[in-house]
Amino acid sequence: MAKGECGECTVCCTLSVVKELNKEAGETCVHCISNKGCSIYNARPQDCRDFACAYLESGIDNVSLRPDKCDVMFFRKTDRIFVGVVVPDKTVSDAARGQIEAFKQQGFSVVMLKLFQRPHIENAKDHDRDEIWKEYLNSLKEHGNI
Repeated sequence: MAKGECGECTVCCTLSVVKELNKEAGETCVHCISNKGCSIYNARPQDCRDFACAYLESGIDNVSLRPDKCDVMFFRKTDRIFVGVVVPDKTVSDAARGQIEAFKQQGFSVVMLKLFQRPHIENAKDHDRDEIWKEYLNSLKEHGNI
């Protein structure tokens, strides 16, 4: 498998909201083929085309950081924030904890989300927790997510 490929990972097919399909977070997309990918990939909705997790964006070839392996789907939200969404019925793996620490060392705070639970913020050294929370909420408002 080349760098930055989904491989067998279909985590975003469950965790992501897809407005065009009226798909909520936590629902597996009707077009998802488990461990294979999207059955309408070439005609997938714009929400899906616009999304790339941090694993894909980085082009890293460490499969242990792929969302289906580390049980967390990370994505960049703002210039200072990454979001980590934990796969339902899973816990944050050691590989994901290492990624959180790497993000923090690079100057990013990480907003950790688990469906139907209160968010948790892992702050970078020089970030104020309240400011990060406000920035995160503003980014949600800007994109019509709240």
